[in-house]
Amino acid sequence: MKNFIFLIGCLLCCVSTINAQQKDSLALSKKTAQDSISKPKFDKKSLIPKFTATVLARYEFNTELYTSHFELRHTRIGMYGSPHRMFSYLALVDLTYGGKFSPVAIFAKFMPVKGLSFQIGYDKMPFSNENLLSPYQYYFSDKSFLTQKITAWSDVGGVVAYQWDKVVPFEIKAGVFNSAGFSKQMQFQKTMNYVARGTFNFFKGFQLSLNYAAVKPEELRMHHFDAGLAYDIMGLHLDAEYIYKWYDNELKPTHALQCFAYYAFAINKSWLDNVAIALRYDAISPNCNGKLNEMGEYVIEPYRQRITAGFTMIFIEKPCRAGIRINYEKNFFHDNLDIKEDRLILELITHI
Repeated sequence: MKNFIFLIGCLLCCVSTINAQQKDSLALSKKTAQDSISKPKFDKKSLIPKFTATVLARYEFNTELYTSHFELRHTRIGMYGSPHRMFSYLALVDLTYGGKFSPVAIFAKFMPVKGLSFQIGYDKMPFSNENLLSPYQYYFSDKSFLTQKITAWSDVGGVVAYQWDKVVPFEIKAGVFNSAGFSKQMQFQKTMNYVARGTFNFFKGFQLSLNYAAVKPEELRMHHFDAGLAYDIMGLHLDAEYIYKWYDNELKPTHALQCFAYYAFAINKSWLDNVAIALRYDAISPNCNGKLNEMGEYVIEPYRQRITAGFTMIFIEKPCRAGIRINYEKNFFHDNLDIKEDRLILELITHI
């Protein structure tokens, strides 16, 4: 109960500060649902489900060990729609994530009035900016350590959201989620995961996000504060995000940071939309995921840093997306660890 009260306090604090728009992994579904509210009636065409598909396929070369492999990074298919002007749904699965079938988002949403929504189902916890992007929206082939190691939370839960688009736009969300995973959603639980997120916009192209999450995967409760800044001007996108994570035991807090610049040069040819160059720095201090190993101990991952350089060619940006991306990742490990993970990645991007 204390965690929930603290969650609400963080949320109210966000609302009183600043306002912005949110890039969301489910933006496509949300837009469809909001557009449908303004329609007085539904015709038969409006009831027909819409489909989406994303395939990211890549080749990776380890520049230290001279080894390589091909990989289907994502093979996502989904269906979404609105059976009523106040209801919408989304079902999205990944057929090959990590070499196995994985649900991504399966939920129903109720929107009684404009801007207000209630959602129940399986989804990402609304926390962090990069975490909420869909794979075809990524600026780099791999997500930052901040997202890979900390914010990759998905479970069955409920989310309340309110969006305001007048004067100073903002969106706030608060959610409560299970902590047992998709396959154990029928189990009753004594503890839950809590999350709050606010995105705020002072002026065009600028976004501030403030996030809080209290997550307990097993016995250890972990608290996360996240702040993100993003700014778009012309073809330039600047992005920075920081997480402070502390534990309900003697473990030292974890810090994670990522910042990058992505510049797209418009080509506007029939066969090529734009080309882009990108540079990112990300780092994470010693981190624990809150789960015990076979010996009943918490595993602490080492402090690491990385620099990623990228080149992307987008052949079509809208309404579909198709392109080629080349990334080079240079890793820096501490504590004299002999780990070789520098990689060159060639990736094909397709999305409808």
